[in-house]
Amino acid sequence: MPPGWADGAPAGGASGRLDRLLRSLDPIEEASDPGEDGSLRSAAVLALIDPDRADLPLLLLRRSWTLRTHPGQVGLPGGTPAAEDAGLWQTALREAEEELAVPTDAVELQGRASVVPTWNSGYAITPFVAFLRRQFVPQPAGAEVDSYFWFPLQPAGGRPERVSRAVTVAQGTLEMPGYLHGEHFVWGATGAIVDDLLARMGGPG
Repeated sequence: MPPGWADGAPAGGASGRLDRLLRSLDPIEEASDPGEDGSLRSAAVLALIDPDRADLPLLLLRRSWTLRTHPGQVGLPGGTPAAEDAGLWQTALREAEEELAVPTDAVELQGRASVVPTWNSGYAITPFVAFLRRQFVPQPAGAEVDSYFWFPLQPAGGRPERVSRAVTVAQGTLEMPGYLHGEHFVWGATGAIVDDLLARMGGPG
C-alpha cells in the first residue's frame, strides 16, 4: 500500500461533497498502466485538494511559455513514468515535487479518478486524488512551470461556472468548454479531470 493512503476523511473532517468523492474513487493499488497496449503513452497527475478550506481548492499550475508543447496552458502537476517509479501514483508524487516542490509528507493519497485520454498528444492520464495534510508554499520550477494557483471546486458553496472560450491549438482556433478563474482558463484534459471530480462530488452539502 502506498505511503499516505488514508482510510477515511482527513483530520478536521470532510464535507458531504468530499465524502462522496472519497467513496467514488478507485483504489490506488489496483491501478493498471492505461498505456500498456501501446496506443497511448502513460502519464499521471496529482489532484491535490485542500479539504480544510470551504471552497475546496485544487492545486493547478501554468506551464512555462517557453515549452515546445502546450506553452502557457493550465494543468495539474504530473508527467510520464520514470524507471525508478514503483507505480503511476509515485510518478504523480515525484512530478509534483519536481514541478511545484510539493512535499510528499504534505500529501495524503486517497484514490484514482477516471483516466483521461488525450488523442492529439497521445497520452492516457491517470489522476491521483489527494488531500493536503499540512500547508506549504509551492515553488514553481522555472524551466517547466510559470506559476501556480488554487482553483476552487466549491466557490461560495456552489459549483464553478462552465464557460466556452476561443483557444488556439494545432488545428486552429476553436471554441472550447472549461472553467474561468481570474485570468486562468481551465480546459482540455485538465478541464475533463475537473468535470470528473465535480461529478463525483455531486451537489453542495
